[in-house]
Amino acid sequence: MMPATTVSPAVSVLNYVKQSFGRYFAVVCFLFGGVGAILNVIILTRRSLRSNPCSICFLASTFADLFIVFISIPVRFLTAGYNIDPTLLSVATCRIQYYTFWLSRALSSWYIALASIDRYLSSSISARIRRWSSKQIAYLTIAVVTTTISLSYIHVLIYFTINVTRDKYGNVTSFSCNGENGFYRTFAAFFHLTCYTIIPPLLMLVFGLLTLNNIRQQSHLVLPSTQTRATTKFANKQNRKTDRQLFLMLFLQVICIFLSTTPLSAQQLYSTLTASFVKDAFKMAQDSLFLAVVGNIAFIAHCSPFYLFTLAGAIFRRELKNLFFKFVYRCFKKEYHGSGSTTLQKPITRTTQF
Repeated sequence: MMPATTVSPAVSVLNYVKQSFGRYFAVVCFLFGGVGAILNVIILTRRSLRSNPCSICFLASTFADLFIVFISIPVRFLTAGYNIDPTLLSVATCRIQYYTFWLSRALSSWYIALASIDRYLSSSISARIRRWSSKQIAYLTIAVVTTTISLSYIHVLIYFTINVTRDKYGNVTSFSCNGENGFYRTFAAFFHLTCYTIIPPLLMLVFGLLTLNNIRQQSHLVLPSTQTRATTKFANKQNRKTDRQLFLMLFLQVICIFLSTTPLSAQQLYSTLTASFVKDAFKMAQDSLFLAVVGNIAFIAHCSPFYLFTLAGAIFRRELKNLFFKFVYRCFKKEYHGSGSTTLQKPITRTTQF
């Protein structure tokens, strides 16, 4: 433990770093994440993508990310940057906010897992398996996953409460919204770790590898006849190209989700396992700073999909370019017609000759 003469300045420094990081990082995530999520919605709802089951799953994930960017991040900004914690207003507010925050993050990851499963189905050499890749199946699985995950997190609405933290002298040092002390807090930490950080990325990885195997099998297929050889070869090449792009988009997202969310889950486990320990002011300040850092870093997984899609997917970049040029064309056309309408408003006098 640090000497008493240096504890107070050190705690002040840690608190200042925590507040500064919480303010600026949250603003960056809000701006980039907001713009990216809105553009994702626009591009994924375009005619060339909205009928694709994988794009439907991406779109569902984007809607969950919209909630995270425009609701969760501002709350994190107030909490980490200005010590204004809306979850402490009441027990009901504590439970509702944590339920929606955890649920939106989990659903965002699970929808991406569904996209990876769809890529496996659509790339299969079996026509029977490929038939499972459809819009109707995508909507159905999204509805089932949404209902299941929503119900599985219902315990947060029952057992979360406002906890009081005391120092070794018994003085109240802070309040926090968390699970009830004891077994439930440990269960909640492991549950969220499993449902958010472990199972969805694991499913993405497994079905991503299976998709690669399907693509390799397609490349070794024997074409049925000479007449259809050129057409089938071209179609297979285009399908493999699209599958590779979508797989790369999924792969980058899996890596991003794993790297950005694992530290937060580790912190939650650490906080749970050390909840009964007596900590001095400096140690509590360290833990608070670590929570602020990993909590904000976890938002990267939900603010970066648009930029990962743009980086990895040529089809996504093409739609983005088409959207940009269409927007510029409409603006130019509107300005041109607007200036032209002013000229046409002048009456024209014609001389009639007999």
